[in-house]
Amino acid sequence: MHRTTYELSVSKAFRSFIFTTLAVSSPFYLSSLGYNSIQVGIALFVSMASSSIIVYAFPHLNIRNKPRMFLLASLLSIGLLLLILEHNIIFYIIAVIIGGVSLSGRDLTANLAIEQYTISYYETERKSKNHAFSLYNFSAYGVAAIASFSLYFYKVPDYNLLFGIDLIMALGQFIPYALVKFPNTIRKSSRVRVDDPEVASNIKSIKYLFSMDAFGAGIVNTAIIALWFEYVYKITLSEAGILFLIVNIVTAISIILSSKLSNRMGVVRTMVYTHIISNVFLLMIPIIHSLIISEVFLFLRQTTSQMDVPARDSFTNTIIPEEYRVTANSTFNGLRTASMVPGPIISSILIDSLPGAVFYSAGSVKLLYDILFFKKYRNFRKQ
Repeated sequence: MHRTTYELSVSKAFRSFIFTTLAVSSPFYLSSLGYNSIQVGIALFVSMASSSIIVYAFPHLNIRNKPRMFLLASLLSIGLLLLILEHNIIFYIIAVIIGGVSLSGRDLTANLAIEQYTISYYETERKSKNHAFSLYNFSAYGVAAIASFSLYFYKVPDYNLLFGIDLIMALGQFIPYALVKFPNTIRKSSRVRVDDPEVASNIKSIKYLFSMDAFGAGIVNTAIIALWFEYVYKITLSEAGILFLIVNIVTAISIILSSKLSNRMGVVRTMVYTHIISNVFLLMIPIIHSLIISEVFLFLRQTTSQMDVPARDSFTNTIIPEEYRVTANSTFNGLRTASMVPGPIISSILIDSLPGAVFYSAGSVKLLYDILFFKKYRNFRKQ
């Protein structure tokens, strides 16, 4: 693999540490300030809405890719500095808005489109591309496991320390960005409007399908799962750290296996088959009111939950021609982020009234996505 893949995997790992600690800790942090589950949901909603706007707007800045990445790293650092300086929900929301932080626990930042384009620019062969995106995503979940484990030591939460470590990670992004030679983006248009009807049709279909999956994911993002376990089983931040340590270790291992499956049975079947298995386990998490049983089904869900991610990255960066990839990936990531926005509001209301419905509704939507995606792209064989 090209050295750029390793460098950008490091930058993604830094962000993963930040977003994992913020997502898992946010329900506990806001609860410590006296806010209930619905108010926590509102804060998560605002953070995700603002993140969506940034992802949409950022590609329209008329600057080269390297300065763009430095700007994003700077904004994230400023946002984290604000979290250290002031502790109230207003400052918290302002900080995540400035930093472009989605408290979903997932990296849906404006960085992704350029990083994915850069990797696909240097990794042109199909198998190499599959391995590259597996490494890129493995780095995120591997570091997320470390981030989760770090929360175990906050038996008496020190949120200034937590935010301070995250600030160091944000500043760390400048190192790989300084080393990477970002290619100039090839653009035929400032919008995803193409002459080729097949490409235009694929972009349209993919963005609607990904939006459906993201809507379901927004209902059960990392912060919501942490909030659900806190509300239903009264776990602490330290206990949540161990819970998500196991979640992320299992996920990281599955990410490694994803490229092997993709090379063997194709990216589409890898995406769909693994996703269906994970969503069945997702539906089973609240069936029996037992912390251990709920945790076991959550861990089983994670065995295949994210195996579709490297395959999906490889799929979109293969089916979409090079000249449209940054704009298309920005559109996909922006729509995914926007589609996740309603999730925290829906989930917080359900947690307050019918907690199990959080997983039933998310699992049903995501299973429908699997069926529709497979129906549309089951014959995809492009190398």
